[in-house]
Amino acid sequence: MTHVPLLLSGGRLKHSKSVQHIQRIEREIALPDLPDALDGLRITHLTDLHIGSVVTPDRLAGIVEITNAFEGDMIAVTGDFVDLSLNVLDDVVDAMSQLSAPLGVFFVPGNHDYLDDGPRLIRAFQDAGLRMLMNESEPFELHGCKVVISGIDYPHKKADIRPFLRAALKQAPRRDACDLRVLLSHHPSAFDAAAKRRIDLTLAGHTHGGQVVLSNKKGKKGSIGIASLAHRYPRGLFQRGHSYLYVNSGVGTFFPLRVNCPAEVACLTLKSKPVDSDIRHVRATSHP
Repeated sequence: MTHVPLLLSGGRLKHSKSVQHIQRIEREIALPDLPDALDGLRITHLTDLHIGSVVTPDRLAGIVEITNAFEGDMIAVTGDFVDLSLNVLDDVVDAMSQLSAPLGVFFVPGNHDYLDDGPRLIRAFQDAGLRMLMNESEPFELHGCKVVISGIDYPHKKADIRPFLRAALKQAPRRDACDLRVLLSHHPSAFDAAAKRRIDLTLAGHTHGGQVVLSNKKGKKGSIGIASLAHRYPRGLFQRGHSYLYVNSGVGTFFPLRVNCPAEVACLTLKSKPVDSDIRHVRATSHP
C-alpha cells in the first residue's frame, strides 16, 4: 500500500511538503493525581518513523535533532522504526542511540517492526544498550517521588494487551505506592486496559492521525479521517477518569501524502493543576 502511490507518482510524492514537514507540538497535560514535586516534567514523544523508501535514512539526523531539541526530561519512542525491511536497521539503531534525555530514552516495538524480522530488530536495539521495554517496567525516584515507566510489546491480537500489561506491572510498585505511572504502547487500544489499572498517562502511535483528515478544524473534534474510521482513539488527547492517552500522529507515513494531519514530534509537559486543553472524554467500555 505504501509503495503504490509512490510508484504512480514516479517517486515525486515522497518529496512533497506534506511528507517532509514535521510539526513540533508542545502541550500541557494536567494529571489529577500528579504531585506538585513532579509539576513541569517534560516527556518528548516520537513514534512511527517508518524508515524505508518514503521516509529515507538520510532524514534520521533531522528527526533526532528535532527530538533532542525539546530538551525533555525523558524521551518515549513508541514503535514502527522501520517500514517494510530491516535493510535500514543499522541506520535506525545508530540514530536512536543519539537520542538523549536526563531521565532516559525508552522504546517499544510496533507492528511494522515485525514485518521482516522482529526478534532481530529487538536484539539490535538491546545489543546497542537501548532500553526496549518488552512487557517491562522501569521504576525510579525523582524529587522524592516514585515514577514508573512501563512498556508493552506490540499486541498482534487484542487479547494480548491485558497479559502484556499485567506482566509489565508485576515489575512495578503497587498503584498506591506510585506517584506517576506512564505506559508506552504502539497501539492506542492499550488505553482501555491502562485506565482500568489506573495508569496516569499512556503514549501511543500507530494511527498516523489518519494522514488524510477532512475537517475545517485541522483534525479536531468532529473531523473525519482514515484513523477515525478504523480506531477509537485516532489522534490527540483522550481522558477516561483520571487516566489520559496521547495519540501521536508520528513522523512516517502509510502512503506518501498527508492532508490536515502533519507529521509530528510532541513534547508533553505534565502539570499538577488544571490547564486549558482540547481533551476528548471517553466512557468506560468492556474492551480489554
